Amino acid sequence: MNANKAYHKSMKQENLNKIIELRHLLHSSPETSNHEVHTREIIKNFISENMPEYEIHDEGGWLYCLKDFKEGRKTIVLRADHDAILNSNGVPFHGCGHDGHTAILLGAMLESKDVNKNVIYLFQAAEENGAGAPMCAPLFKKYKVDEVYGLHNMPGLKKNVVYYRPETVMCASVGYRISLKGVQSHASEPEKGLNPVYELARFVESIEPLSKFYGYKPFKFKDYSFTNLAMITIINLSVGSLNFGISPANGEISLTMRAAKENELKMLEEYVRRYFYNLKDKFEVHIEEFDRFDENYSDPELVEETIKRIGGLEYLPEPIRASEDFGFYKQFAPCMFFFVGMGDCPSLHNDLYKFDDDIIETGVELFKKICRLAI
Repeated sequence: MNANKAYHKSMKQENLNKIIELRHLLHSSPETSNHEVHTREIIKNFISENMPEYEIHDEGGWLYCLKDFKEGRKTIVLRADHDAILNSNGVPFHGCGHDGHTAILLGAMLESKDVNKNVIYLFQAAEENGAGAPMCAPLFKKYKVDEVYGLHNMPGLKKNVVYYRPETVMCASVGYRISLKGVQSHASEPEKGLNPVYELARFVESIEPLSKFYGYKPFKFKDYSFTNLAMITIINLSVGSLNFGISPANGEISLTMRAAKENELKMLEEYVRRYFYNLKDKFEVHIEEFDRFDENYSDPELVEETIKRIGGLEYLPEPIRASEDFGFYKQFAPCMFFFVGMGDCPSLHNDLYKFDDDIIETGVELFKKICRLAI
């Protein structure tokens, strides 16, 4: 079945107009991770004004909605994120399209009918730093959830085509900031101090092979054997300050480790931690962790069943290298994650990126089809 035909325009024009207007309102009010206060008010107000039949459960940092919930029925979760990022000038903007994801989920609610199961509509904050999905864990303790679905817009993929893949959809990743403290001395007598720059430089040289993308295939790095993609990207490196009379004591390096498989991300972490802990006889070593993302994984059995019943989906041959905290939900129920192609446009997080309203109906139709799947 042709994907474009499968996702024909089916929204009521009145509903589509409301959703586009809502998306523009969200776009004009971007808030970064863990600061989405006004954003949640916009979402709640829209639901109250247009869909009073839904129960709104405001959990503080996140919210979810449902209607006609019946014990004993199959229960699924449809999830959308709603945080923004900073542009290159440090100004909040919706540079990842989460305003569009929220609009799509609200559109699915607005057009909900003939649903033969419990549907929980989850509006998640703080996806960009990986903190949002863990916040929502109480939902899965309160309800017995059978399946979880999510989507992301994706520049570079054919516009209005929905993509899927089983198993790894997006990579696992984590950020480290590593600080070294040695001994400061006069710049004329560096031998009397302990400047961390040389150890940091040796570390940078050691991981250079991991800075390259070799594809999703096995490779070896030192004593480690990887079955799939594994990378380290240095995002910051600093030593001392602009003082020409001092050989500095302080230095730090920040990096992002990324792997297609969570167990192989742990291998990267082991290498980095072991490298710097071996320096503890000379330096004070401090390691901080940031933005941990689990492997975003689509359950193969759920994928097979879904594509069989929905049709019109296109297979994505390789995972996306970026991360998404949707992967956290796989510990509670089988998950499936989709991409909706945006065509030829600026990439995610680019200052010129903007969500394309033309793909809203495609996303809404996808969620509607999932809601109507036979049990």
